[in-house]
Amino acid sequence: MRRWVTIVSTVILISVLTLLILIQGRVRGVEFAPTHFQQREFRFYEIPLIHLQITPIRRSANTPKTANYLRVNALVNTQPGQPSSWHLVTLSRGLTGSTPADAQLLTNQLSLESGGDDYWRKWSVDHPQQAKVLWPIVQKLAIRELYLLLPPLFEIAQVPQSAVELQARLESRLQADYAALIEDLRESNRNALADDILAEALEDYPENQTLRNLQRSDSALENRRSTSP
Repeated sequence: MRRWVTIVSTVILISVLTLLILIQGRVRGVEFAPTHFQQREFRFYEIPLIHLQITPIRRSANTPKTANYLRVNALVNTQPGQPSSWHLVTLSRGLTGSTPADAQLLTNQLSLESGGDDYWRKWSVDHPQQAKVLWPIVQKLAIRELYLLLPPLFEIAQVPQSAVELQARLESRLQADYAALIEDLRESNRNALADDILAEALEDYPENQTLRNLQRSDSALENRRSTSP
């Protein structure tokens, strides 16, 4: 009798665990590779709560048409070989909703449709010289994982203007946003990240006085710390 109780209990436990894994252990997500402008979905199963993966990761490509157009027409610089870095776009576990990550700020634009057309693909076709200005900047920021700086740039690009005017407006806005972001990070005591972003900003805009002042202020602060008792 005890043997049958043990068997039945084991079967029930396994059934409940299996049902729990099927319902709450399913993990799905989307990733984006900025070096190749490729997007893919992934999915696997895990044991809930402890997040222990129990099945292999299955992946499938779902790159937006706009991203394919940009690659084919060399509006972004695609590196050879397979991507080595993928940025999370969305992630969902079980019955919980999808949680967005910063990269979605770009992938949403690449998937944007208007009037049955892919909006930014059509914009790039209609504005080839402006597209040569916009997309390399977008890709550089994406590689640096600075997706938060992208939305204003897409807004600026939609204003009728020459490629020269677009370049000037994008760079002016970007330099201001770099400085604001670095200051916000300083105030949040995220100094290491602020240092990294400042170095990247100065690499692009070494003559920007606001950015250089931030660098000098940091050096002065370090000097005061080193000489304080």
